Amino acid sequence: MTAAPRPADVAAPHDGDGRLTADGSLVASRGPLVSAAMAMVAVLGYVGALVLAHLLDAPSYSQYAAAATLLGTVGVFAAALIPMPLTHTIRSHPPGSEGRRSGMAFAWSVSTGCGLLAALVTGLITAAFAPPLVAATVAVAAMVLCLCSPVWGWTHGELLFVRDSWMVVAEVSVRVLVSVGVVLVGGSAGGALVGFVAGSAVVLLTTPRRLWRDLSWRPDVLRERRRWAETGDIAVTQLIVYALVGADVVLVALLGDHDAASAGFQALSTLAKAPVYVAAGAVAVAFPLLRSRHAHTESILNATLGSFAVLALAAAVVVATVPRELMLLVFPERYAGSLALLPVLAAAGIGYAALTTFTSVLLGLRAYRRCQAGLLAAVVLMPAGLLLGWQVDGIPGLATGVALAALLAAGALGVAAAPLLPPRTPRRALSALLAAGVVGALLQAAASVPALWVVAVLLLAGAVLRLLRRASTHPTGERETR
Repeated sequence: MTAAPRPADVAAPHDGDGRLTADGSLVASRGPLVSAAMAMVAVLGYVGALVLAHLLDAPSYSQYAAAATLLGTVGVFAAALIPMPLTHTIRSHPPGSEGRRSGMAFAWSVSTGCGLLAALVTGLITAAFAPPLVAATVAVAAMVLCLCSPVWGWTHGELLFVRDSWMVVAEVSVRVLVSVGVVLVGGSAGGALVGFVAGSAVVLLTTPRRLWRDLSWRPDVLRERRRWAETGDIAVTQLIVYALVGADVVLVALLGDHDAASAGFQALSTLAKAPVYVAAGAVAVAFPLLRSRHAHTESILNATLGSFAVLALAAAVVVATVPRELMLLVFPERYAGSLALLPVLAAAGIGYAALTTFTSVLLGLRAYRRCQAGLLAAVVLMPAGLLLGWQVDGIPGLATGVALAALLAAGALGVAAAPLLPPRTPRRALSALLAAGVVGALLQAAASVPALWVVAVLLLAGAVLRLLRRASTHPTGERETR
């Protein structure tokens, strides 16, 4: 991962006819695909969490939910520390080149060190609310998650979004199957977390063979300061964002009573963060394109923000309005008292998704200081909302506090990003919010008749697909090599 070269030094992606694809067309065509994969991952993960919520008692599930959130934060930190800068290196240097080999050597060296540190930190935190076996399992899983991160950076840099999508779906599928299987044969929270190790093993075993040709042993790269500059900026920023996104679940594990109210909040908070996952697709595609030569920045940003608005807001209104009767078909009855928090947590999910999107866009534009300045508001608002809400009204207060803080923090980061965004972004954002409000009101009215709500959601899904298809009418650009 070299120091950031000038845009003119970065190789542009081409399709088979040599046309540049560093514009919004690839975001529009591949973004929905990656978003669909991320949505499937979210669904698979949540189905697994629901099954475990049925199989585990409340204390064990609360431990599992908090530990899984810690591992999610580790995964995101590793995804910032290695893949984003490595993606830039892969886009900047051809296969087998000195620059690429040095970047890969740096990536693997740092991911190993990151894994050891993550294992120590997460193990110690988990030991504060769970038995030693659970803490040890979390430590091992954190290590393996970090070792996978160079794989994701290489596939993103090669724009292998189709392969990347099925790899992440395979990872989560194996994780869920192993977690549930271990619990069924008698495992508790620690056994459920073994799935994280198994899922990461799938990623390592399905790594493209071409990646290994770029590997070399060069420990001297760790002494080059320029390689740490961009890596540090990206990693610190992303760590802050995702630590804030997962803080509510971990806080409940540390301060709560590990009862049904705590476990119910944790389960619903995970569901309500669906907008974060579905919005991640366009952002994942946009980052390497923004780092490409002759990038059509306005086109890429318009496509990215448009996909975010359509996917994230649609996911949020669906989560906020799901009928109680439908939720109780899959949600444990003993946690039913927490269902009233779902609309508030869905609002928090939009705030989290906007934070994630604005942060990734600013990182793609190399606006590190602007991004970090905008995040200062989040660093102040989020802990204040969490702790004040908890003090005022326990778990319900926590839900309200985190929702208000997430939305205000997203607004502050949006203001920081505004000068770099396309001119009509504020007007489009207002139109999208008004449309989401109308759709949400209609779904809420239909929620009194669950069958009618299901029909309305299917119609909404059709409208979303139509909007995304209209956005992808441009050439898809570079063809992937599978």
